Amino acid sequence: MDGERMKRFFRYLYDCRYMWLWALFSGVVFAVSFALYGLKMEAVWYPILLSAVFGAVMLILGFIRHGKKHQQMERIRLSGGPFMGVTDVLPQAGSLTEEDYQELFGRMEASYRAEKGEWEAARRDMNDYYAVWVHQIKAPIAVMKVLLQQEDTQLNRELSAELFRVEQYAEMALSYVRLGEGASDLVIQEYALDDIIRKSVRKYAGQFIRRKIRLVYEGTDQRALTDEKWLGFIIEQLLSNAVKYTSEGSVTISVDERKRLSVTDTGIGISAEDMPRIFEKGYTGYNGRLDKKSTGIGLYLCRMAADKLGHRLTAQSEPGKGSRFVVDLESYPFQA
Repeated sequence: MDGERMKRFFRYLYDCRYMWLWALFSGVVFAVSFALYGLKMEAVWYPILLSAVFGAVMLILGFIRHGKKHQQMERIRLSGGPFMGVTDVLPQAGSLTEEDYQELFGRMEASYRAEKGEWEAARRDMNDYYAVWVHQIKAPIAVMKVLLQQEDTQLNRELSAELFRVEQYAEMALSYVRLGEGASDLVIQEYALDDIIRKSVRKYAGQFIRRKIRLVYEGTDQRALTDEKWLGFIIEQLLSNAVKYTSEGSVTISVDERKRLSVTDTGIGISAEDMPRIFEKGYTGYNGRLDKKSTGIGLYLCRMAADKLGHRLTAQSEPGKGSRFVVDLESYPFQA
């Protein structure tokens, strides 16, 4: 008998302690009564021995039944935890106390399901609101873009840059909602990385030109198993941070033979104490305190998107010399 089963056996004996006390007390009563009447003690030991044998048999049977219940409850626990429809598969109650506990558990599950339904309905309403808001805000943004492009002035270029940031924040809000919906928004297939990267570069070309930052990208013929939209979102967020925190120098995009996509800049870098927390939600770090416009959401969304795609996102940085973010796109052969 292994340690876990032995522990459970002693716990079962402890649960039956009142039965053992009753049996011991009954044996003592019989022995005292026979002694007072002057009867032979053999008349006591024989029925006590028979009762002990039958009691041991019943004890073993009870322990086996108790073990089956324990295993069934353990399977329920490992299959999804409480309040997930387990009342339908609970072991049959063997006592009034167990029936009371199961009834109480059923009421708790019903209450939990009702609250969960209300929460999911509220979350869907909120997601729908954000989606509608983002799509509606795109209309005035597009109109303002057209108006600002009618005359090429320094003021219009500055306003266009700020309008571009507004559009990115709106897209980020929609991405935040979509990432919480699981894999329903993913289209996984093999894509040419060069097409995805160039699309993101074209989107941020105006920002590079305005900040007079050199972009280095020599192209790639690598293909990767990913989602085009969400990988593009990750690249765009990394480019956004590179432009934001690089005042002069260059930003380099490269893909090696192991399908590791890297975005390297020559910006202000990230302090060593901030590195372990840069992917946390809402964490802005030292650079964020310098730049009051930082939200601490961009890298958090990048990590969430990378995790959902099965990619590994890592970062390296040296203060004053720049940062390097790497998205590991290497995949393994699979069969559908």
